Amino acid sequence: MVQSTLVWLFFNAVFAGFAAVAVAAHYADEGEPDFVSAALAAVFAGACVELGMANGYLPDGVLPTAVVGVCIVVALISLAFGVQRDQTAFQAFRGGARTR
Repeated sequence: MVQSTLVWLFFNAVFAGFAAVAVAAHYADEGEPDFVSAALAAVFAGACVELGMANGYLPDGVLPTAVVGVCIVVALISLAFGVQRDQTAFQAFRGGARTR
């Protein structure tokens, strides 16, 4: 049987990658990043590191803890910029959202 931790790590990694692609695609189209998607990418990346530490896949140390802290700060700042610019997540993948 598959461990559920590995499944959750996989899902979080896929969501982080999808959000990172959304940031890059929106930046390529509009010249500015999709800040809400960047916040989601940071949250999911931080969740991957935290799950890895909690289940023993990563050593519980200062560096992974600092990475999670940086992910939290990046997520909060990116979300604030996204709200300020009235953005929604994954704008690059929706046709009508680019014409706002």
